[in-house]
Amino acid sequence: MTLTGDENGIARLNLNEINEKILAPQPPASLLALFYDAEIQLNEYFEGKRFSFSLKLNPSGTEFQKRVWNTLLEIPFGKIRFYKEVATRIGNPNAARAVGLANNRNPLPIIIPCHRVIGLNKKLVGYALGLELKQELIDMERIQAALHTMAAHFGPLPWWPAKNPFEMMVGAILTQNTNWTNVEKALNNFGEQLSPQFIQNIGTIDLAAIIRPSGYHNQKAIKLKALCNWFEKYSFDIEKARKISGELLRKELLEIHGVGPETADSILVYALRKPFFVVDAYTRRIFYRLGINLPKDYEDVRKMMEYYIPREIKTYDYYHGLIVEHAKAFCTKNPKCDLCPLSGICEKRMEAMQLKLTF
Repeated sequence: MTLTGDENGIARLNLNEINEKILAPQPPASLLALFYDAEIQLNEYFEGKRFSFSLKLNPSGTEFQKRVWNTLLEIPFGKIRFYKEVATRIGNPNAARAVGLANNRNPLPIIIPCHRVIGLNKKLVGYALGLELKQELIDMERIQAALHTMAAHFGPLPWWPAKNPFEMMVGAILTQNTNWTNVEKALNNFGEQLSPQFIQNIGTIDLAAIIRPSGYHNQKAIKLKALCNWFEKYSFDIEKARKISGELLRKELLEIHGVGPETADSILVYALRKPFFVVDAYTRRIFYRLGINLPKDYEDVRKMMEYYIPREIKTYDYYHGLIVEHAKAFCTKNPKCDLCPLSGICEKRMEAMQLKLTF
């Protein structure tokens, strides 16, 4: 990005342009401070830590264009407006086309959020920086706005519920195709005996009987033994495993019988403390209903979420817990939209979703 401006404010933001004559050889300190502040705020925006800009702006344009741009600044983060709505807001409902042209001439994209305005048919229509970037900005803002709204509603949320990393790994296997209540029953059946050595030494039939409440107990017993065989490679020492790179650990986990991407990423985040975003059916359900077109493949959804959300272990840990709690409390199969804290930014898409789930 390249920013240009003077003491009167920032005038233009360009992408993919380099101009070495932006600043005078010895610009005043006040001007340098303005640009440094703009850089900080833009970084915070893309990191999901800022939802509005507080910068001195001085875009060049006609009086009509400036009225449109000032109205765009009023559109909240994570929300979209139609061109006709903006035209009505400035007092001329018939000026939707002129509003579109003013948007296209916006010299401060992103800072003045013209990307938040779309056509009545919900098509993106034009965007000076390209429709692909426009869609990315809208999706990024919707995802971040939803997560921060959930955080404000639920507050601190410890997750994953486990006494130690190994119990967490076992829980990640047991939670496949069932709910957490059944997993807790299965874990409680171990009593004080739950350990990798115990699972390795007990017979598969007896292990299946212990974990019966979790469902698919015969298959899961085999999966747990395979998991423990992998863990033995690190002498059952979680700290040894944590010293290995996340990518290599993920490759190893995916080679274990019965461990798919969702289970592997859960183990990576909660037990091995590696930053991988966990995508489950709740993630797909919530963001699809919000209006975000998620890819069908698990890996593509994970990469999309990691692209929009900073790769921080605590952040991924917390956000996954928020998604689970929100889906259980509000975004159920028969959603409780009237009570949902996301109702203000949700498109409420309820038609059947085409999903490719891989455990």
